[in-house]
Amino acid sequence: MQTMPKATWPRYSRKRFQAGLKDLMTERHLSYRQLAYKTQLSAGYLNHLAKGTRPVPADPVIRVIATALRVEADFFLEYRLRQIAGVLDASVQLIDALYGVLLLHTPVSDDMKTMLERSGNGDSRSRSLAV
Repeated sequence: MQTMPKATWPRYSRKRFQAGLKDLMTERHLSYRQLAYKTQLSAGYLNHLAKGTRPVPADPVIRVIATALRVEADFFLEYRLRQIAGVLDASVQLIDALYGVLLLHTPVSDDMKTMLERSGNGDSRSRSLAV
């Protein structure tokens, strides 16, 4: 029985998509053609993504690439940023509270913590806010 190599990457990358993609491909010894085969995307498109000559792909495409590279989609910074933007877009109250925390150094109330934990995008993982 073949075992999968242990991942050496942290849970989340602080690098932009382009750099994260290139680094993961290098670590996993994948060529553009090999990744193209795993993702059903063209090798040329993947090359453009890795070089930064195409914009960061939409979330469904990031999920396909992440699966092929054996990481979660939220490994990529841009994916996490979009998830945060989606939650913020749905709640002006949350925007105001976070603005206060970030710029005015006000504490987060218990009901705001509850709102943060409930305001997901269908993701079943638990959320918490440590401030």
